[in-house]
Amino acid sequence: MKFRASVNVKLKKQIKDAKGEAVSAVICRIGLEDEAKVRIGKLFELEINADNEDMAKTKLDKIICDVLINPIVETYEITAFEVIS
Repeated sequence: MKFRASVNVKLKKQIKDAKGEAVSAVICRIGLEDEAKVRIGKLFELEINADNEDMAKTKLDKIICDVLINPIVETYEITAFEVIS
């Protein structure tokens, strides 16, 4: 079976987001907002082959934790998970 998953990765709240602060500054500087608060993250879309949904979710968690995130500074949320074939 093949599964599709979407995973949002972002910095933990206590971690300074320098890129987000830079975007916030530009939004304010060009007059679109008086005060902007932007945090930047990453979206991953993956296709995973597995025999069943439980195996796919286990595989997905391993991929996320071992490859996609740095657990010291980042968190993640699986925003979509579906069977595609």
